[in-house]
Amino acid sequence: MIRCYPDRCLRGRARDVVPGSSEALKAAEELRAAFGEVEGLGLAAPQVGLPYRVLLAVIGDERRVLLNPEIVERSSELVVDSEACLSVPGVSALVARPEKLCVAASDEDGRPLQLELEGWDARLLAHEMDHLEGILYFDHLSAEERRRVIREYKAARGAVPSSG
Repeated sequence: MIRCYPDRCLRGRARDVVPGSSEALKAAEELRAAFGEVEGLGLAAPQVGLPYRVLLAVIGDERRVLLNPEIVERSSELVVDSEACLSVPGVSALVARPEKLCVAASDEDGRPLQLELEGWDARLLAHEMDHLEGILYFDHLSAEERRRVIREYKAARGAVPSSG
């Protein structure tokens, strides 16, 4: 159900949705269904094969569906921590992310939200929002580190490692 690298669904920019539309409802339903089958804290619609700007994330202790999220403000302070991804299972890497984010979005009913996030919640939402832009966490790494992660990922999946 969850799309894994190098699936093309993971690489395009997702489209905005209208709250209450069939696309928004389908994306929220698919995300909830997939989320129930995995151990993770966030999932974006492209990860379930849908090109919509919808994500599901556990923020604090609450599971939230966000439509059309946009980063309004980010701190200049970066924090480096380990990240992994349900679409790139079996590997992780250290990634620098903003310590704080302010995110504007809509809930499923179309009500506007503004979330002030810091620490792990900011990291999680930045990671999931990257999926809406077709960006995977290893795209933030140096070329050498990105090659290492992809090589380990392919080895874990039983693919023949390439020399590049």
